[in-house]
Amino acid sequence: MFGYQAVQDKARRQAPKTRIYHEGEVLPPKLRRKLQATTQDQARNISLVAWMTRKHLDYVSKFHFSFRTDKPDTDKVVNRIFKWHGAPRNLDYLGRFGRDEMFRLFELEKVLCGDAGLLKLDDLKLQAIESDLIAKGTDIPEGVKVNDSGLVVDKTGRVQQYAICNRGENGATCKFDHVEDAANVIFDGYWNRFSSQFRGVSPLSTAINMVQDIHESFEFNLVKAKMHALFGVAIMRKAEDDGNVGPASGAKTITAWVAEAHDWVVYDYCSYSGKIYVCQVAHSTTSESSFATDLTAGKWSEDTTGTGLDLDPRAINMLDLNPGEEPKIIESATPSSQFVEGSYLFIQIAMLALDIPVTSFDSRRSSFSARIADLNEYEVSSDAKRTKNRYVRKDYSDWVLATIWNDSASPWQLRKIATDDGMALRDVQEASEWIPSGSPWLDKYKQVMGDELAINLMLDNSIDAARRRGGSVFENIDKQAIVIKYAAEKGVPISSIKAGGRSVGEVEKAEDPDKEPQPEKGSANE
Repeated sequence: MFGYQAVQDKARRQAPKTRIYHEGEVLPPKLRRKLQATTQDQARNISLVAWMTRKHLDYVSKFHFSFRTDKPDTDKVVNRIFKWHGAPRNLDYLGRFGRDEMFRLFELEKVLCGDAGLLKLDDLKLQAIESDLIAKGTDIPEGVKVNDSGLVVDKTGRVQQYAICNRGENGATCKFDHVEDAANVIFDGYWNRFSSQFRGVSPLSTAINMVQDIHESFEFNLVKAKMHALFGVAIMRKAEDDGNVGPASGAKTITAWVAEAHDWVVYDYCSYSGKIYVCQVAHSTTSESSFATDLTAGKWSEDTTGTGLDLDPRAINMLDLNPGEEPKIIESATPSSQFVEGSYLFIQIAMLALDIPVTSFDSRRSSFSARIADLNEYEVSSDAKRTKNRYVRKDYSDWVLATIWNDSASPWQLRKIATDDGMALRDVQEASEWIPSGSPWLDKYKQVMGDELAINLMLDNSIDAARRRGGSVFENIDKQAIVIKYAAEKGVPISSIKAGGRSVGEVEKAEDPDKEPQPEKGSANE
C-alpha cells in the first residue's frame, strides 16, 4: 500500500532494476563499438537520421569569432590571426577542412559516436581523432596502463592521458599508436553521469531501434504498393449458365471489351475450347461466330503462357477469371491513413533524441505561432549544447593565442602589440568570444518589431537581439557608418530609420562640428 510503485514488481511489465553499474560496464568497449557502427550506418542509409543530425548541427555547431576592446591595434591583429587560421591549409593537419567544417564534423562525431578529440600539434594545426580510435588497441607496450576505455586516469578518475590508435594497414583494425597528454587534446562528449562514466554515449542511442523500425516499415509499404500496382481490372463471368459455357475442356465465352481512344495497341484475352487467345488489334471480337474468322485472319493468336495477363506497362491489365466470382477493381490503399499518422508519431518520438520539434519536419501541420513557440523551446534545449561547443572553441582559441604569444619569432607580434596596449595574455584570451550564429528569421518584420518593443521597454538590448540572429550590433554600426559616409561622398540620399536614425548631414555634423550640414542631393533645398 505504501512506497514507490516504480520499484514494485507486478509481473505486468519489465521488472525494475536492482543494481547500479559504472557506465563502462553497462556499455563495454565491444558493445560500444557496435553502437557506433550502427549509428554511422543509419546516418549513411536512412534519410531521417541524416536530416536530424544536419538540423542539429545547424543549430549547435555554428559560431563566429568576436574580439572587440578599446584597443584598436590589438583588435586588428587578433581578428586577423583567427581569420588567417580558419583556412584549411593553416588549421587542419590533413589540409581538408576549414575551422567551421572541422568543428561541425567534431560535433557530428560526438552525436554519432558519443565523443571525439582534436589533437593540438606544434605547428598550430589540429588533427581530428575519431571516437573509436581513442581505445585500448592492440600491441600496447608493457608499462602503459590504459584502461578498457582507452584512457589513463588517476585514482579520482581524472584523465591524465589518451591512448591514440590507428586503423592499421587494412583500415579495419584498432592498433595502438601512442599516448597523448590530456593538455594536448581537446576532448568532449555527451555525458549522462558525474564520475561513473569515462566515455560519452551517442544521444541517438534512444532512437536507434525506433528509426530502424520506421525505415523498415516504409520499405515494406513501398513493396506492398508495388505489388498492388501489378494488378489492374478483373473481369469475371456470371455463375449462371447463359448458354455460353462450353464443355469440360473449357469455356467458349468471348470476353468482350472495346478499347477507347489510345495511342497504343490494346490487348484483350478470351478463352475458347480450353485455350487462351490474345487479340492483336485495338478492338476485341464480340461474338463467337466472328471469332473463327478473326482467328483465321490473324487478329487473334494463342497465348502460350497460359496466364492471360498483359504485361505491357502501357496497357490496362485484363484478367480472365473463373465463373462465379464478382467483378472488382484491384487497387492499392497503401500506405493507409492510419499508417501515415502513426509514422508521424514515431518520427516525432525519434526526433526527441535530439530535441528537434516536429514542426521542423513538417511545417504544414502547424501555425506560425506554433512554429515560433517550438523554435523558442528548441533554442532553450540547444543552449546547453551550444555552451559545450563554446567551451571547445574557447579551448582552441586560448591555445592559438598562447602559442603565438610565446613564439618570439611569430610574424604577428601579438605579444608586443598587446603589451603596448597594456594587455596581458589572459586579458586577450578573456576578450575572445565565440558567438552562436543564431536562428534564421521566420517572419522578419514581426520579429524585428517585437525586438524593438522589448528594447524600448528595457526588456532586451541591441547587443543580445543582434546575437540571437548571429550578428553583432557593433559590426552593424561600423558597416552602416561606412555606407552612410560613402553615400555622402557620392551624393546619394539615405532614407532615415525610425529608431535613432541620422541623416547624411547629421553624420557629417557629428564628424566635424564646425561644418554646416549640406543639403542632400535631390532634396527640395538643392
